[in-house]
Amino acid sequence: MLRKNLSLEDTLFALTTGTLPTAVAIVKLSGPLAFSIAEKIFFPSGEKFSRKRSVWFGELRSSQQKMKIDDIVAITFVAPFSHSGEDTVEFHCHGSLAIIRTLEKELIQLLARPASKGEFSYRAMLNGKQSPADLENLADIFKAVHSADLEAIYARKDGGLERKIEELRSKLIALQAILDTAVDFSEEYSQVAEQSSKAIDKLIHECSEVSQRYSRFRSGKTLPKMVLVGLPNAGKSSLFNALLGRYRAIVSEEAGTTRDAIEEQIEILDRPWNVVDTAGIRSTQNRVEKEGIELGTAFLSSASIWILVVDGTRGITDKEYELLESYKQSPHLVLWNKKDLREWNPAPKELSTQVVEGSVFDTGDIEGFWRKLEELCQSSHIGQLGPTPTAAQAGRLDTVAGLLKDLKELVDLRLPPEILAEKNRSVMVQLENVVGKVETDDVLGRIFSEFCIGK
Repeated sequence: MLRKNLSLEDTLFALTTGTLPTAVAIVKLSGPLAFSIAEKIFFPSGEKFSRKRSVWFGELRSSQQKMKIDDIVAITFVAPFSHSGEDTVEFHCHGSLAIIRTLEKELIQLLARPASKGEFSYRAMLNGKQSPADLENLADIFKAVHSADLEAIYARKDGGLERKIEELRSKLIALQAILDTAVDFSEEYSQVAEQSSKAIDKLIHECSEVSQRYSRFRSGKTLPKMVLVGLPNAGKSSLFNALLGRYRAIVSEEAGTTRDAIEEQIEILDRPWNVVDTAGIRSTQNRVEKEGIELGTAFLSSASIWILVVDGTRGITDKEYELLESYKQSPHLVLWNKKDLREWNPAPKELSTQVVEGSVFDTGDIEGFWRKLEELCQSSHIGQLGPTPTAAQAGRLDTVAGLLKDLKELVDLRLPPEILAEKNRSVMVQLENVVGKVETDDVLGRIFSEFCIGK
């Protein structure tokens, strides 16, 4: 049903809770006739039902036969102090299929109609209770899986995306200056074209990077990685199991037990992470083991955090020093493992990195490791992405990226700088619209198509 065909004079109802049967079910009734309809079927204990903001306990009855339907709690909201800005009555019933179906039939007979998807929220927008931007955020809140998702949604009001768009706009202005210069100095055009092409490539990458954050949020597939590396039998798989809190990786004293990377999901500071147990770093002629080691190195290159697990009974080797040197720019910790064994020796003081000494089999040591891990995440802001756009903003950024690709093709074709400069101005206009208002009906249609009936 098109929203433009919906009458704002109708009184709506919908089940706003989950699939029946359930312990409690809530049916919302909202609109100009909400109180007059409710008084025909709801009879409070000890007080006459009236149009006021209150919580009532009483009996739900059939309007015609006065047959009891249920003992319920009713909560009443007087316009404009409600979610939709209209008079609203919520019937809190037992979550029986028979009760809810009987109530819905009564409401239809009393001239209320079932709400369509998102119709309560649509009325809230029309009544000034929510903006289109608020509704986009609300649509994303329903998709949130982790508290980190919620943080990203609420952070939209901090202006992070606006600052990023202004940064991109400044780069387009700089590009405009280059192109305008080429208009007056045609002999420098070859150099200008090369400069422009590189600048456009970078802008395309940045636009796509921001827009893809929304895709990653929607799919939940791209998470920061914590990669466990080290020599065979150092205790990587034991640490992996300890972090997961369950037996997942095979643990054995025989070197080379882990021949492939094993990946699982954990949470650090309420943020989802993928933790990867890699094959031990070593030289081997075995094709399967060699592929596992190469895969582990690939994971390490893309790690947000990496953990070097060292066997404290044999000390650190040249290969482990090479790892620390090669990946020192990425946040990392060293777990100096096997403190529970007699042969264990402390880590050398000259080791210039953060070291946690302990045993993966000691609960207290693992708790201490967790604290250091959380401190590293907090200090480095690891796992925290930049501003996450809404679906509409991500779509607009994709449009800008597409226009930039067109502009780059024109630059590569060596079209006159006047044409390129004009094309760049149109890109700037589209970029400025990225954080514009959500007003069009097709955008609202996309939002509400994802809402449930009771919202």
